[in-house]
Amino acid sequence: MMNKHVSPRDALRQKHQSKAGSTRRQFLKRFGFGVVAGGIPILSGLDDAHSAASETTGRKVKYRTLGKTGLRISEIGFGGHSWAYKQVPDGQGGYRRPTIDEAVRMIAAGIDMGVNFFDSCTALVESSVPGEALKRLKARDRVIVSIRVSHKMKGIKADKQEIYKWTEDRLKLWQTDYVDICLLCNTEKDTPQSGYWDMSYSIEALDKLKQQGKIRFTGFGCHFTPELFLEAFEKFGDYFDICSIPYNVRHRAAEKVLPAAKKKGLGVITIKPFVRGALLKNRDLKGTDAGLPRDLIAFVLENKLIDICTCGVHTIEQVRENLSASWTKLSPGRRERIEKLAGTGIPGREYAWLEQGWRYA
Repeated sequence: MMNKHVSPRDALRQKHQSKAGSTRRQFLKRFGFGVVAGGIPILSGLDDAHSAASETTGRKVKYRTLGKTGLRISEIGFGGHSWAYKQVPDGQGGYRRPTIDEAVRMIAAGIDMGVNFFDSCTALVESSVPGEALKRLKARDRVIVSIRVSHKMKGIKADKQEIYKWTEDRLKLWQTDYVDICLLCNTEKDTPQSGYWDMSYSIEALDKLKQQGKIRFTGFGCHFTPELFLEAFEKFGDYFDICSIPYNVRHRAAEKVLPAAKKKGLGVITIKPFVRGALLKNRDLKGTDAGLPRDLIAFVLENKLIDICTCGVHTIEQVRENLSASWTKLSPGRRERIEKLAGTGIPGREYAWLEQGWRYA
C-alpha cells in the first residue's frame, strides 16, 4: 500500500528504483555489461555495435550536469531527427531511414560509448524507433528520454489538453510510463503579437503531469529570437529546469543568451550543430571534408555554458565519428576550415528563423 505522505511522483520513482535491480541483473545477463569508473554501464553483447564503437576508439563520452536538474548527462546526445529523415544510402543511389535493427545497433553502440540522452520531436518515428530499440535492449532505465510538445503552444487554455495528449501519445510510443524531460515548443508565427506564449496554462498542465509521475523535469525550446528567450527567462525561468537553444559555428547568437540561462540555473540543450545537414551538404565527408561533423560538434562543446549537444546520427559510422568529438579538440587548421564554412550560404527558407535571429550580424 502506498504511504499517503508519498507523492505520486515519488512513488513512481521508488517503483522504478525498486525494479531497477532486477532490470539491471537481466540486462547484465543478456548483454554482458561491464562497468567503468562512475558506474557507467558498457554494452558488450551486440557484436556489431560493440566492435563499431569500442574496437575503434575505446573512448567514452564525457559528462556534464544538466543545470538545476542535477542530472549527469552525456555531453553529446542522439537527436530525434536520427530516425525521421532519409539519410542512409539505399544502395540504389537514393536514401532511406534507419531500420529498427540498425537503430538497435546504433543505440547499443552509443550506450557503449557513454551516451545517455535521447531526444524526440514531432515525427512519430522519433519516439517509436528509439522506444522499440530501448525495449529490445532493456535499457530504458539507463537513459534520459526527452520529448518536445512541438509547435503547439498558443498561450490559451487549450494548451493544457495539447500537453496531456502529446505526453500520453509519446509515453506509448516510447513504451514507458514516464519521461525524464518534457520541452514545450512553438514558433514566432504561432503568436505574432508577442513571439511566444503565455506559459501559465502550460505550467498548470506540467505540474499535473509531474504529480502523476509522468514527467520529471520541464523546459522550453522555441523558434523565436534570442531576445525573446531572454524575456522568457525573466518571466518564467524560475519555474522551468531546462532550455533548448540552437547553436553552431554559423548561428552563434546563443552566446548572448547562455549567461542568462545559467543565471536561472537552467540546463542547456543545444540543437542544430549541422543546421539539419545544411553545413554538410555537397561535402566530401569521406575525402577532403573527412571529420567535418566531428569538428562541428567539437566547436559546440568548447562552450562550457552548454550541457549537451544533440545531433542526428543515421549509421554506425556516424555514431562513432560524432561521439569522438567529446575527446577530439579542434586544431587551428580544422577551426579555420569550419569558420570558413560558417560564411557560406544556406539555401532555402527552411532555416529562415535561424538566419534572421541567430546569426551574428
